[in-house]
Amino acid sequence: MIDFFFAIFAIVFNLSTLDAAVRLSTPLLLAALAGLFSERSSVFDTGLEGKMLAAAFAAGVVAGVTGSAWLGLGAGMLVSVALALVHGFASITHRGNQIVSGVAINFFAAGLTTLLG
Repeated sequence: MIDFFFAIFAIVFNLSTLDAAVRLSTPLLLAALAGLFSERSSVFDTGLEGKMLAAAFAAGVVAGVTGSAWLGLGAGMLVSVALALVHGFASITHRGNQIVSGVAINFFAAGLTTLLG
């Protein structure tokens, strides 16, 4: 019985599982950190997922076309900052609803990546 539990423990908690967990959770932790910073500035940013999606799509397209990962990284950052500026413009300058603006960014990014991808 103890050998069975040891075998299950060895399968679940091996280094490849730990590696995959760290690799897959890093983008989510970075998005949570970005949400924390936006909360500190009194902006409720529900568009983080859309920004991540649009940035990943732009980075993949630019890196695939140019063959340069650095240009892809730059394109992803530019797209994410552009969507953050749109969200800030709608929420802060025009005093729009932050939830609606963030959800609109999510819908825009999901629709655009589906259409172009």
